Amino acid sequence: MLQKERAKIALEYAKQSGCDNARVTLSSATQSSFTVRNNQTERIHQSKSASLYIQLFTNDRYGSFSTNRMETAELKKFIEEAVRVTKLVTPDTYRSLPDKSLYYTGNGKDLEQHDNSTSKLEPSQKNQIAFDCSSEIYKSDPRIISVNSEFSDLDDYFYMIDSQGFEGESRQSSFSLSCECSVKGKGESRPEGWWYESSIFFDSLKKNEIGKTALERALSRLGSVKLKSGKYNMVLENTISSRVIAPIISALNGASLQQNNSFLKDMAGKKVFDGNFRLFDNPHLVKHAGSRYFDGEGIATKPMAIIENGVVNSYFINTYYSKKLKMPVTIEGPSVPMCKYSESPGNNPSGRDLGEILKHCGNGVLVTGFNGGNTNSSTGDFSFGAEGFVFENGIIKHPVNEINITGNIITLWNNLIDIGNDPRTSSRWLIPTLAFENVNFSGI
Repeated sequence: MLQKERAKIALEYAKQSGCDNARVTLSSATQSSFTVRNNQTERIHQSKSASLYIQLFTNDRYGSFSTNRMETAELKKFIEEAVRVTKLVTPDTYRSLPDKSLYYTGNGKDLEQHDNSTSKLEPSQKNQIAFDCSSEIYKSDPRIISVNSEFSDLDDYFYMIDSQGFEGESRQSSFSLSCECSVKGKGESRPEGWWYESSIFFDSLKKNEIGKTALERALSRLGSVKLKSGKYNMVLENTISSRVIAPIISALNGASLQQNNSFLKDMAGKKVFDGNFRLFDNPHLVKHAGSRYFDGEGIATKPMAIIENGVVNSYFINTYYSKKLKMPVTIEGPSVPMCKYSESPGNNPSGRDLGEILKHCGNGVLVTGFNGGNTNSSTGDFSFGAEGFVFENGIIKHPVNEINITGNIITLWNNLIDIGNDPRTSSRWLIPTLAFENVNFSGI
């Protein structure tokens, strides 16, 4: 309640200081992490933070300011000075609060995103969880060089209010447990493996087998060889498959469109990708970390078909870029993007898991990690360093490393083979295993 009152006071100070409109966002977080290295507690971190962010709109001018000093007297002085500074800024007639008809007005069902366990767990319990994860594998194999595990938790509160009457809040918790290890390979090679799990709810967090999975992934990298350059079928593991979704999301953003920095500019309503590609946003998924009822402007979220049967269906346009581009407001960005195979006659609407996709593809390269690289946002051309495994007749044969994957995002998605049914629920983006054909791999 005290946090809400501070935000309301800040908004009132902005009005009193001669501001036309304002938006105040207040966030606070309590978090901790416990790190164990080789069965020794290496680091304990605990913190509490709070900050107030205010956006001012006055005389066609805009300014944004933040502070973590929220005592009443200091807050008043801070906002008065912020308003004075904003009035010195060059006018920008595109800056304004949203149309009020687009706001989230409340009454949504509980998205179930908070667990009070963040305040009930003792530090010794948290440390023990990290220690137990490390102990699963420490000294279990003579090839192990090091084992690092970490347990962390977060309790995050968010409240937003503006001068047009919008008011919204959310509270989320998260718990995560991770492990990474390195093993001795041939010569100077030190293959590494990792795994993590996360959950909104402590009781739902998987706390076993994480260390063992990390070790298995590290040992599977032993004997890595270079790949012969050529075109291969490529299967992307669900741990890293979002890497080929992110450039699409970025290219659909209003800022990219307005700055002529998008390979999807002027593509609305056009079939750009393979007809079996469906990308959509499911923002009200109960018990999922990315779910929300409103975005950073207070605009109500709703299920959105982003790519439908290969057709670009929606852009991500906030109020500012809506005015600059003369396009309707949609949302600032996706909440829970999901990817599925088109449910049309003769297709595979249920999707396959990784093993089934490997069999379906026959031969190719399973990519399990990226090592740098980038995408040209204007053209969609990409180059990624990667590692993974060669598979033949659907069976993994041996690991490969020091490979480079090149191509174009649009071309890649027009070479789609399959979209799996296995997104990792511990990730905000629910992107499953993906498979493509005729992908350029550079090795030796």
